[in-house]
Amino acid sequence: MTLFLPAAVGSLRTSLLQVRPEFEDAARSLGRRPLSVLLTVTLPLVRPGILTGAALVFLLTMKELPATLILSPIGFTTLASSIWAAAEEAFFARAAAPALLLIAVSSIPLALITMREERRED
Repeated sequence: MTLFLPAAVGSLRTSLLQVRPEFEDAARSLGRRPLSVLLTVTLPLVRPGILTGAALVFLLTMKELPATLILSPIGFTTLASSIWAAAEEAFFARAAAPALLLIAVSSIPLALITMREERRED
């Protein structure tokens, strides 16, 4: 939690800072309750920041080897730890398939973030 929380909070904070208070004030002046304003106005405006934060945390957890080695139970194998174990023993061919899988799985959120940024620029 301590390792990945800053990435999620940074993305969410940036998204929240871009929400104009006038939108929330207008909804309240039209009779919306605070929870309704949060769900119908604020949350849709910060949804891209939430999704980006989740994607960043996913990418960080996919490549995080030290935390995996320290915190994983005995006998629990992840992609990062299997790549490290094979590369440590100089079995580079055995490390290639998990490394390619790690790159493929990690590229999906990265592609989504990139496509969202390109749509935002248009």
